[in-house]
Amino acid sequence: MIIKTITGGIFDSISYLICEGDKAAVIDLGVKSEKILAAAAEMKVSIEKIIMTHGHIDHIVELDHILEKTNAKAYIHVDDEPALTDAKLNVSAFTFSHQTINSRCELLRDGSVLKVGSLELKVIHTPGHSPGSICILAGSSLFSGDTLFCNGYGTVELPNGDFEEIYRSITDILFNLPEDTTVYPGHGSSTSIEQEKRTNPIRHAVEW
Repeated sequence: MIIKTITGGIFDSISYLICEGDKAAVIDLGVKSEKILAAAAEMKVSIEKIIMTHGHIDHIVELDHILEKTNAKAYIHVDDEPALTDAKLNVSAFTFSHQTINSRCELLRDGSVLKVGSLELKVIHTPGHSPGSICILAGSSLFSGDTLFCNGYGTVELPNGDFEEIYRSITDILFNLPEDTTVYPGHGSSTSIEQEKRTNPIRHAVEW
């Protein structure tokens, strides 16, 4: 597996290109589709799957555009599907424009497994930042969206955010992964489960 990090998305969001042989999946779509497609061309891979870690606009905005230019299938957790067509739920109504997505997605649930070549991508439902937030585990790599950051965690101040849920998602689920798991978040630098268990402020945060 080769991971290509593509920066420069809305609100500094990151897209990841996961390559296995000549096949690839894209995780999150805040970066311009032209930049993602250029990265795929550089890596000489065909994008088969597009996976969104949640339904906020800085992670879904390019979905219609990239689907027009590829034969990929798109995926989102069932609990965040409503955000695709609701500008309040995807928070674009509170930022710069009312923006919705026309494309239909296949729906994911906790434990869903997607394949890219021989590589298995396992869906871990981690609600809190949004009801349908997910992380994606590929071997010893975790793509954590806006659930877990390097020395931080996703805001719960947006519509349908829930601190108790994100606390449990991180401390009861993600912190039980192997400590050498590398974490690739939706914003900011990569980290590890071991580092976040030691330093993440959520360990000391109580808001309920």
